[in-house]
Amino acid sequence: MLNIGFIFPSSYYLHDPFRGHPHTHFQILTVLESHFGDKVNLSLIDLRGIQREFAIYHIPECDVYLQSVYTLDYAEQISIAKAIRSRFPDAKHIGGGPHATEFQEECLKTFDTLILGEGEESIIKAISDLVDLKLEKVYKQKRNIDINQYPYPSRKYLSKSSVARRGLMDLKNKKGYGKLLSTTVMFSRGCPYKCCFCYMPQTKEYGMGLRYRSPELIEEEIEYLKREYNMEGINLLDEIGIPLTPKQAIPHLEAIGRTGIKWRGQCRVDGITSEIAKAARESGCIAMGLGVESISQRAIEMANKGVTVTKSRETITLLKRNDIEVRIYIIMGLPGEPDDITEQTWDFVKETSPDLVYLSLFTIRPGTDIYNNPKKYGIKHIETKWENTMHMYGRFEHEVPKLNFEYADQTPWGKARDKDRIVSEYIELQTRLREGGYNF
Repeated sequence: MLNIGFIFPSSYYLHDPFRGHPHTHFQILTVLESHFGDKVNLSLIDLRGIQREFAIYHIPECDVYLQSVYTLDYAEQISIAKAIRSRFPDAKHIGGGPHATEFQEECLKTFDTLILGEGEESIIKAISDLVDLKLEKVYKQKRNIDINQYPYPSRKYLSKSSVARRGLMDLKNKKGYGKLLSTTVMFSRGCPYKCCFCYMPQTKEYGMGLRYRSPELIEEEIEYLKREYNMEGINLLDEIGIPLTPKQAIPHLEAIGRTGIKWRGQCRVDGITSEIAKAARESGCIAMGLGVESISQRAIEMANKGVTVTKSRETITLLKRNDIEVRIYIIMGLPGEPDDITEQTWDFVKETSPDLVYLSLFTIRPGTDIYNNPKKYGIKHIETKWENTMHMYGRFEHEVPKLNFEYADQTPWGKARDKDRIVSEYIELQTRLREGGYNF
C-alpha cells in the first residue's frame, strides 16, 4: 500500500487560518481514493495553527508528499519539503498549484515532479507511473476537466470539528446567522475574464474555462454536509458564485434552495439581474460580495475588469432591494487611479451604503498580466518577497504595509502617485471605513 500525504500549510498570513478549508486537497484526495481504492492510504496533513518551525514534528512518514504551492505559501512550502527530505529521504515529492506552474524550473529544484494546471487526471497518471517506477518530471493537462465526472469532495480527511464551525455566516445588520453551523464549498472552477491582477487568464493553456457542477451534484453535496455535519450554512468560495446567465443560474439556485441551507457568496457586478437577485434570495442567499475593485472607470478599464462604476451602483441597489447583505471589494493602488481616488471612493461608499467594504492594497503576483508586462501598466520595479505581500482587508493591525511595486515617473495615464502616498491613503481610507461602520 502506498502512503500519500497531502500537506496543507499554516496559512499564517490570515487572521483566522481555520476559516479557509483545503478544497484542492479534498478534491484530489477524493479523486485518488475513487481511482485507487485500498491500494493507497491517504491523509491530509493539516498544519494550520502550528508554528512553522515545529511543523516537521507533525508530519508523519509517507511514501509520497503532495503540495499545492501558492505564491504566499511558497517560502513555507519549500522549507517543509526540505525538512521532510532531511527526515524521510526516500519519499517522493509532487508539487502543483499556480506558483509551481509559473516557476517550473525553480520548483523542480525542490520537487521530484510537477503537476501543471488542473490536477485530477495528471495526479492519477503520476501516481500510476510512480508505482511502475517511471515517474516523469512534469505532467501537463491542456484541456478542461469535466468537473461533473468526479464525485463531490469528501471532508472525511479532517475531523468534524475542523469542517463545521459557527461564526462563518455573521451578518453586519442581522443577528442570529452567526450561530449557524457552517462550512465553505466550491461549486465551480475557472473564470472567463482577463483581469490584469489575476493569474487565471495566464493559466488558460492548462484548462481554466468557467464550469459549474450540475444542479444534481450541488444538491447532493449540500445534503451530504447536512447529513454528516449537521450543516446549516455554507460560504461559496467560487470566484463567480452564480452562473452568469439566467438559463444556468436559475437551476443552480433552485438546487441550493431545495436543501433549505442559508448561504453567502460572491459574484461580478454585471452577473446579477433582477430575476437572478430574486431567485438568489429565495434560494437562501443572505449576503453577496461584489468585485467592484475601483471607483475610477479608468482604473477599471486598465485592469481589464470589463464592468462600469454605474453597474456597480445598480447592483448594490438591486441586492439591497432583495434583502441581501452587500459586501464590496475595493483595491487601492491600481494603475490609472486619479489623485483624488480616496475621496471618490469614500463618496461612493456613502452614496451606495454597502453593508461592508473589504479594502485591499494592490499587490502584483506572478502569473498575472501586470507581472508579465509591467511597462504596459507603468510599473518600473516589482518586489518578489511574496510572503510579505498579504495586505488584504486590514490584516496588518499594528504595522504599516508596503507596496511590492513602484510606478514609473511617467505612466500611460500621466504622473502616478508615489508608493508612500498610495499606502498612506490606503490607511486613511481604511480608518474612515472602520470609523464609519463599513469595516471591522
